[in-house]
Amino acid sequence: MELGFGMSVDPINILITALQELCKRIGHVVIELEDQRKVIMIEKESLCQFSGYVSEINMILQVLKAKRVENSTESMATRSALRNLNSQLKQACEVIEKYKSGSRLWVLFNYRSMLQQMEQSAVGISETVSMLGMGNHDPTWSLKSKIEKLASNLRLLEFQSTPAMEATASKIEKLMAQNGRDMEFRNKLLERIMEAVGATTNTLFVREELVLLRREKEAMEAQKKQAEALQLSQLIGFLSSLEVVSNTAEGSTRYSSMAITENANRQAIIVNSSRQHDLISSFKCPLSGKVMEDPVAILCGHSFERNAIREHFDSGEKTCPVCEEEIMSLELTPNISLRSTIHEWKQRELDEKLQRAVPDINSDDPNRVSQALEDLKVLMEMPRYRAAVTEQGLVPKIVLSLKAGSRINTKAALKCLCYLVNHSEENKRAIVEAGAIHYIQKLFRKGEAQPDAVAILVELAEKEEFAEEIGNTNCIPFLVSLLENHNPDISQKAEKVVENLSSHTHFVTKMAEAGYFQPFLVRFNQGPLETQAGMATALVQMQLNEVKVKVFEHKQFVGALVRVLSSGSPAYRSACLQCIKKLSAYPTMAKWFLAEAATIPALLGLISFFSSDPQWRQVATEILTSLIEPSQLSEFEANPNLQELQSHYNIGVFLHFVTIEASTPETKTQFLRLLRAIGNKSVVARGVIRTDKAAITHLFSSLNSSHPDVIRQTLKLIYCIAEEHPDGIPLPPLPAKEMAINALVRIFTHSPEVEDRSIAAGIMSRLPLEDTTVDDILYQSEALKAIREVICTEDGMHFAPTPIELLQENALAALLRFAEPNKPKLRKQLSDLELYPSLVQVLTNGSSCAKQRSATVLARLSQPTVESATDSDVVRGAADKKSLTPLMFLARLLPMSAGCCNSASLSSWSSPCSVHGSACSSRQTFCLVKSDAVRPLVQTLSEKDAAEAALLALETLLKDQTTLSSAASTIAESQGVAAILEVLEKGALPAKEKALDLFQILYQHTNLSQQQFRRSERILIQLLDDEALKKKAALVLSDMDIISKQSSFF
Repeated sequence: MELGFGMSVDPINILITALQELCKRIGHVVIELEDQRKVIMIEKESLCQFSGYVSEINMILQVLKAKRVENSTESMATRSALRNLNSQLKQACEVIEKYKSGSRLWVLFNYRSMLQQMEQSAVGISETVSMLGMGNHDPTWSLKSKIEKLASNLRLLEFQSTPAMEATASKIEKLMAQNGRDMEFRNKLLERIMEAVGATTNTLFVREELVLLRREKEAMEAQKKQAEALQLSQLIGFLSSLEVVSNTAEGSTRYSSMAITENANRQAIIVNSSRQHDLISSFKCPLSGKVMEDPVAILCGHSFERNAIREHFDSGEKTCPVCEEEIMSLELTPNISLRSTIHEWKQRELDEKLQRAVPDINSDDPNRVSQALEDLKVLMEMPRYRAAVTEQGLVPKIVLSLKAGSRINTKAALKCLCYLVNHSEENKRAIVEAGAIHYIQKLFRKGEAQPDAVAILVELAEKEEFAEEIGNTNCIPFLVSLLENHNPDISQKAEKVVENLSSHTHFVTKMAEAGYFQPFLVRFNQGPLETQAGMATALVQMQLNEVKVKVFEHKQFVGALVRVLSSGSPAYRSACLQCIKKLSAYPTMAKWFLAEAATIPALLGLISFFSSDPQWRQVATEILTSLIEPSQLSEFEANPNLQELQSHYNIGVFLHFVTIEASTPETKTQFLRLLRAIGNKSVVARGVIRTDKAAITHLFSSLNSSHPDVIRQTLKLIYCIAEEHPDGIPLPPLPAKEMAINALVRIFTHSPEVEDRSIAAGIMSRLPLEDTTVDDILYQSEALKAIREVICTEDGMHFAPTPIELLQENALAALLRFAEPNKPKLRKQLSDLELYPSLVQVLTNGSSCAKQRSATVLARLSQPTVESATDSDVVRGAADKKSLTPLMFLARLLPMSAGCCNSASLSSWSSPCSVHGSACSSRQTFCLVKSDAVRPLVQTLSEKDAAEAALLALETLLKDQTTLSSAASTIAESQGVAAILEVLEKGALPAKEKALDLFQILYQHTNLSQQQFRRSERILIQLLDDEALKKKAALVLSDMDIISKQSSFF
């Protein structure tokens, strides 16, 4: 009813008249509703009460109209209240009329919403009626108290459905939840509906309902109320598919009846197929486009997601986004009915998804199985579906899907198992028994490590028996590799599994074998002796390297391992000995064992205790050797336990096991290695061995052993004890001395091992120089021929630092004895072999050390043989040489007045020497010039280590005053000046001293070029800053007229 508020005559009276008509209309509608029996769904009392309250409002309106309150001062407030009352009564009337005239089926499914709307209308009318009372302050107005009471009654009014309606509605909801599709189900549902609306199941009623529903659906669509229109479509589709409708055509044949039924079924299928789309569309918020979680209605009746419509209003909008109607109130009313409908729809969809997944998970079609797993993954986010899956026994089927690999969605399967394993202990057992751990291990092997797979193991590993299953299924290596995974979720979960497995010694051993040692270390440090021994045995079998052993560099671990050596169990001792042996092979670990005070005493106890197991003794010896060999001299001297090793007692014990016949070759070899390792670090130890004559005799006798390792280690020990000792190698007395030297010669001559020949040559070079018995034995031996073969065979070759190179160097060192001027018999033997060309060739192609020794041999050969010497000369020489370097001692032996040439048995020379003339033509002379050694010696000056020896050799050319000028010219022509200046600039101090002498002679007897003069001037001036060389340098500079002889340098 439209009201015209623009009238100028008595507008409040007109408004009151309209309200009175509206009140009467509400009363008539309620009476008609009772007559139509629709009141069966709503308690009659609440409707009657509402109708009575509306009649009271009509009475109040009549009083207001009689008082003509428009002339009062409160007329504006009263007018506003009457307008609000008009709107609210209209809304209540529309609800009741819709209830009266609408389809009973629609009312059935919406009665709760209607009750809620009526209660909201009653509350609104109550508030407006109260305003009428407040707008009139006349204390004599008798209706004021009545209005207040009426407002209170309306506010407290409750609209309720009948108990029978609630019971019937509950039955209908249960039937709807079953979601049946057959005709029997539909007919049963229809019976319940008819019971609810108070009607009988007949064709006429259903047809009438269809007409009403279609009309109402069109109205809802016109008003763009999609949710209501969808609900009406569903009801229409349901009624259209009923048998009572399809069998109504009078006189139709059976065929036509069947056709009608089939058509109805097709229509139902079409309706059902579109239901999902329609439902989703109607449940989506018009603003957000998403299915609503918290739907609310606004004043115009449309529903939205709460947050979406709130943002809409907060932005300043005051209109409905759907109908664009201006909203007078922005109040949001929860749409409980819609929310319940959406929830029920979601639940029904999930239930249907579960029912589809059950047969599909057992399918042979990988695609169906994958889809089923994907559906179950979504479902099992909710606990009720985890329980449902468990009850239906699907756990083994899900586990089995992991076996199919890439053909099945393993990610979804793992996620499902991840939910199930957290659901119950029963599921954990079922998952393990179905083989999930094995399948997960196979996924790891393929490189398909996923967080859910590791998460399953985390849950299983919390139970002891399942943890054992994981450890025994070879998962540990893969779990260890996952500790370094770039995905922190995977690495942290893998760490948790490993932690749960770390209570088992066997499993921490497997972790160590896979390269993760920390749990192994913790378990070892905390375990009893038996556990430690077993873990030590396992450690011996592991593959280690320099990086891996760093984890064992801890005092607690090393101390625990060494303490087991003192246990009473032989098996425990043996296990830990082998473990220490393995670890001590690494230099860093050797330092840790040396730092442990108990290590060496424990090992010495196993060695010196004569009733010890021989195998233990040998292993203990190997360990000691591996500890000593990499240690530095400073470490050896600073460690009291290492110092104890060089005591007379311990050296004696070690030598005892070398000398006794009961020792096996392996034991002898190991103790020889140990003695050499100690000797290389200790002068004291070398002295103890040298003074033990019985041990020396036995050592040389060991050179005749049939065991190659014994021979080699004996050679190395003998060579070691002669190092830096002025008396050289200690020899046993005759006849053992002869046997010892012959053994050395035999090894040098015939051994197939280059290293053995090299060491033997080195020992021969250190034989006592003044022992003539040694000279006689060597003279009678094949030693010199063997030396010649080594030097000549290697002639012209370049060597890397190998045993072959060392062999040549040591052979040249041994040759020095044969070149001594005071050993004429040996020198003659050397001259007869004509070794000079090969020696000269070594100056070109040999190593630096070989060049140095070859130059020294040539220097000695350039001196005349000393046929005789007094005893006092020999004694004085022996005393002096102790304070001189070998080359300085050699210089003392060279006669100052001797010439270059000496007696020798050489090939005939075809032409006279450019320096010595015919003096070199005889076969009885050796000459550096005729042997073409001058230029190679000059070139050798560039070798820092060989320069001094080469200078000594060149100096022999300059000893004879009669040939001094020609000799100087020969050296200068061989680029000698430049080479000597190079020595003066960059050489060592002893070489510089000798080079200054030679340069002075060359300057005095040759003509320097201007360039050579300037260079020599610069170098010599620099030498003035050297305290040791400044006087000699100043002397040369004065000869060159660069400084005065009265200079302060003199």
